[in-house]
Amino acid sequence: MRKLTAILSLALLVLGLQVRAQDLGAIKQRMKDRLDSVEALKIAKTVGEDSKGYLQAVGDISATDKAIVEAENADRTLVYAAIAAKTGATPEDVGKSRAKTIAQSAAPGVMLQAPDGTWYEKK
Repeated sequence: MRKLTAILSLALLVLGLQVRAQDLGAIKQRMKDRLDSVEALKIAKTVGEDSKGYLQAVGDISATDKAIVEAENADRTLVYAAIAAKTGATPEDVGKSRAKTIAQSAAPGVMLQAPDGTWYEKK
């Protein structure tokens, strides 16, 4: 258990350094630039918001769409790590909290993942 804790701490430190090395404004801009594409994938119900604060394919997606999802999730990982570093929470807790906020504000028809792993369409 100590070894796992040490590995996780090191991973968080590395993520924190990556976030500091990157301008959070640049991350925000990338996410803003991708927003229309992400929303289109969610409306098509091929991508949904999972219970951990990340996008996840819920249908077949093209390589281009997969790249959009991966880029969005990579930036979300950096943002969650930055928030965790400031608040003392874990990035996982930040992601789960963000997932709840996303679910509440999601448009009808968006696929969401319940904490038990099941998918449902927001009404």
